[in-house]
Amino acid sequence: MLEAARGLFAERGFHNATVRDIAARANTNLASINYYFRSKDDLYREVLSHSFRKAIDTDDHGDAPAEADSREDRLKGFIRGIIPKSIEDGEGAQHMRLLAWEMLSPTGALDHIEETEIKPHLERAKEVVRPFLAPDTPAADLAAAALWLVGQCLIFRGLAERVRLGFMPIPTGADHAERLVALVTDLSLRGLVSKSL
Repeated sequence: MLEAARGLFAERGFHNATVRDIAARANTNLASINYYFRSKDDLYREVLSHSFRKAIDTDDHGDAPAEADSREDRLKGFIRGIIPKSIEDGEGAQHMRLLAWEMLSPTGALDHIEETEIKPHLERAKEVVRPFLAPDTPAADLAAAALWLVGQCLIFRGLAERVRLGFMPIPTGADHAERLVALVTDLSLRGLVSKSL
């Protein structure tokens, strides 16, 4: 049900996707959607949460990196968790479409997602960039550096359609993902290390 709803919400947005259409795509009945999610609003909030969890692979960078890991290793692990394993799979593009619909026609669902998914991820990003910055770095600068790091990776999440159309001539297969992680890590290190000098 979540995958069917995610697909329809990404294609049509919250307001144009009906519960009846979602049930039909999921090969289920309306009663089962109401039983599991109570309302279209609750289903949509769960779809957004689910989409964020799928978009960010926390298994790769983990909530608590080992103390023995170097700051560079923690940075690379964090980046690996955001860069898609394969741009071809379409997951990143679908996630970005969901967010675009929410920006165009806000439902308020992101308020919940900010607390449960976005804020914890940004806190992890702050922990990753903190060792590269001076100890007296203002909190606002630390937050900006964390957002900058996430932004360096997120651009690769919505590229599938552009690549297919030939606008972005970059390799898209899973074999390229690790090279992309290494490149973004290298560029990020250059920026972060120069900031700490």
